[in-house]
Amino acid sequence: MFTSKVHVRPYLEDAETGPSIQWAKAQAIRLNAHVQVGYPEKRVVNKTKPFEEEYYNSVAFVSPQGVLLNTYAKHFLYYTDENWAEEGPSFESMPVEGLGQVGFGICMDVNPYQFKTSFSDFEFSTFHVGQRSNLLLCSMAWNKGEEAPRKEKVVPKPKSEKSKARLESQKEQRKDPGESVDDPRVAETEGGENDAAETEGDEDEGEWEDEQDEAEIEREAQELQYETIHYWAVRMSPFYKQQEKAGGKEPFLETYLAIANRLGTESGRV
Repeated sequence: MFTSKVHVRPYLEDAETGPSIQWAKAQAIRLNAHVQVGYPEKRVVNKTKPFEEEYYNSVAFVSPQGVLLNTYAKHFLYYTDENWAEEGPSFESMPVEGLGQVGFGICMDVNPYQFKTSFSDFEFSTFHVGQRSNLLLCSMAWNKGEEAPRKEKVVPKPKSEKSKARLESQKEQRKDPGESVDDPRVAETEGGENDAAETEGDEDEGEWEDEQDEAEIEREAQELQYETIHYWAVRMSPFYKQQEKAGGKEPFLETYLAIANRLGTESGRV
């Protein structure tokens, strides 16, 4: 819902002492369980003049003892994130006692970068197959479609050299999705955040479709659960194909994908 850095500023939290992190630590101890929570993070990158902060769409991951194990910043930003957040440097996976190799994701991370790279690149799942991640924890904003802010749509810009190189490579060697079973048209949603049903190759930078009536919105909301889960499953394709690529020489990697929707109110709405 945030449309600018000024808009999000009252809700920004420090990664060590913010209210979301303190809540997560208390719940982890109470439940004797690992806890992950999403929040808008502020990082001080320059404490001297000129004072400088960077903002990130992040998750905190806390141990059953209430210890902060990791802070992961969303790597692939949705266009609403671009209004206020910096791009996280990379996907992340780490060994966690009792859980194995744990990977982290936030909503748009599971999609093609900016909806511009090839759908079949599967950047998120390809990374985690390579890391041998056996548990993926994804915090999502699984909305009904009409909830994302429709004003101030911005054209996303890659923040890192790696991201810029990724887009340049795709411009030179764009693949035709054709009629593959992995084609994004199997579920024309952004997997939790998309309010414009963007797909690969959508170059519309400022136009929005006509407003839907309430009955149409409700119908799509009822279908969203199946479509979104199906879409996420397709985005995990490299896990299904791992033995085929390895020629049966490596043991099969059994991986669990845990997805949690947002909770609470936002701008006065549930």
